[in-house]
Amino acid sequence: MDKNFKEEFDKVKHLLKPNFDLNTAFKDKKFKDTKLDILEVGEVNLTSGKIIACDPLAYLYDDVEPFIQTVKPDKYKVSLLIIEEEERIAMVKISFSDNEPKTYELAVTGEEDLSDIKEGEFFGYPVDAGMGCVCDYETALKYLEYERKLEEKGDFDNRYDDLFSDLLEDNAKKNPKYQSEYGDWLNWNIPESDLNIVLFSSGYGDGYYPSYFAYDENNNICAFYTVFIDLEDDEE
Repeated sequence: MDKNFKEEFDKVKHLLKPNFDLNTAFKDKKFKDTKLDILEVGEVNLTSGKIIACDPLAYLYDDVEPFIQTVKPDKYKVSLLIIEEEERIAMVKISFSDNEPKTYELAVTGEEDLSDIKEGEFFGYPVDAGMGCVCDYETALKYLEYERKLEEKGDFDNRYDDLFSDLLEDNAKKNPKYQSEYGDWLNWNIPESDLNIVLFSSGYGDGYYPSYFAYDENNNICAFYTVFIDLEDDEE
């Protein structure tokens, strides 16, 4: 990580906070008049502690960058926050401990332009194929290696059609709650490995979505969130 970026980020990160308490929505399973539910989708194996969050169909390639914030390598629970009435995924959470968040920090890769930051703005990742994911940086590299082998065999042309489409649909049949027939989430292991990618539909679809790390009272990272639907925004 670039030392100058870290110094500049420390100066402006107070401007880049979420506009509502992310953990409260999970804890209360309600936000204002919006009823929420939590869907547990298994664990993510973070072998290096460097987290990748991106559109897995459009942007999971060699130039993908992990966030500068890192966690202890381990397997961690992944939860989806569902808007009950619409059956849409509003947020994704990775839990690193049971501690309550006291503050939030925008997840950044070190590539962001911090020169003209205004309060309430955010950086995030683009979604062009209606899905997001979380995985470890080592998993991303291993996946790309696996994909190249499929291409060499001539068994692979399109990520969605040739790999994830059937798996998503099968998972929707096995776990139909809050899923369409085409599937809205998948916890997928790279074959012959314990490395996995957790994929999920991105709220209302394509867009640009921020992620945040939560810190507890001892300033330790206790959770990670990606926000697909701004529950504070009455227009959403």
